[in-house]
Amino acid sequence: MNLKKYKAELKRRNVFKPAITYLIVAWLIAQVSDVVLPTFNAPPYFMKTLIFILIIGFPVTLIFAWLYEFTPQGIKKTKNNEADTSISRQLKNGVKNDNKKLVVLPFQNKSSQKGSKYFSDGLTEEIIIRLSGIKELDVASRSTSMRYRDSKLDVVSLGRELNARYLLQGTVRRHNDDLRISTELIDVEKDSELWAEIYRGKIADVFDIQEKVSKKIVNSLQLKLSSKEKVALSQRATLNTEAHDANLRARDFLFRYTKSYLLLAVDLFQNAIDLDPKYAAAYAGMSEACGLLYETHDKKPKWLEKAEESSLKALIYDPGSSEAYSALGLVYYNKNLLDEALISAQKAISFDPDNFFAYWIRGRLYRMMDRDSEAIIDFNKVLDIKSDFHSAFGDLQMCYEKLKDKKICRILFNGQHYFIPPIYCITPMTLVPTNFMPSH
Repeated sequence: MNLKKYKAELKRRNVFKPAITYLIVAWLIAQVSDVVLPTFNAPPYFMKTLIFILIIGFPVTLIFAWLYEFTPQGIKKTKNNEADTSISRQLKNGVKNDNKKLVVLPFQNKSSQKGSKYFSDGLTEEIIIRLSGIKELDVASRSTSMRYRDSKLDVVSLGRELNARYLLQGTVRRHNDDLRISTELIDVEKDSELWAEIYRGKIADVFDIQEKVSKKIVNSLQLKLSSKEKVALSQRATLNTEAHDANLRARDFLFRYTKSYLLLAVDLFQNAIDLDPKYAAAYAGMSEACGLLYETHDKKPKWLEKAEESSLKALIYDPGSSEAYSALGLVYYNKNLLDEALISAQKAISFDPDNFFAYWIRGRLYRMMDRDSEAIIDFNKVLDIKSDFHSAFGDLQMCYEKLKDKKICRILFNGQHYFIPPIYCITPMTLVPTNFMPSH
């Protein structure tokens, strides 16, 4: 069974919302009954019967939602509905023409050289960053894009799942200094290709190619840009392609957790800085690497000093650098300057709501401030953005143990997490217990 196609069919039949609504209402009924029934001296079996009925009602609700749907003509079987007859689809079609959402899918690495996936991922992220500054265009976040790297869904199903009108996909072939990038923009609504281009050049041409792809999307979608947006579309973090490549390589090693990888990241970030002494992203990465080295492997003060110096330099060259602020937050966290750390983490999130590292820092700060309920929200946000950031699992467990709230479990519906009592956790494949830790 193709789970992704099954999930897409569940969304088409509008099963998720009724299921979530039922769980929430059932939980409220159980909570109220637990308080009210003893007041009226109801026999114990009455509460047990109620819980049993609520549990039985859940699969019945799922079956009903799967088979039937509300339409303007009444309740009808889903399979007999025309494509646009259901209320939910009519609402969607009402705004379809105004849908300017674009998803930049991860560019596929077709290079013969091993270890070059970092370059195709970097190209994807750079295009997303460029297009995200356009107010008229709704661009899916980097984390959303990367989740669909290996998706087997066809473009129409993928677009519907993401509620996106346009998909950009492509491939990257790199051999030594030669570069070949193919791109394709698809209109999901029409299930047609708007355009396809192949760009050939040298590694030094990568910035020009990124800019050409971004501008071609703007022109094909007939977007009107402000003067500020036009400037931002052409901005480059560095003009040195070797520094850019070193920065991408370093980031590929940054969150691999071992001391040797962090030291390698430090060397590569330093290489990028030597090539371009005003490269803000490289300074921010250096700060993150040194801060993590101090945090996890080596408590020598030099790492913390280097981390603080690098983050401040990054902010000199790019005052809006989210990565620099989150790295500075880690420095202040380790200096026990909690207020300064919290301000830095919140600034990082304001500049980039997809910065998982900033949510991790803020969650740890909340935990130190006895604000564990808020910390749980941040740690779950970390895992939503970057599911393989294993440190957040341990932080979550500590929060739950501190709150002594082990009776709650985390259930995943449609990519969103909901917290419910275990009596409703009847589908094991969708559950993540509070004491979940990675298998390794």
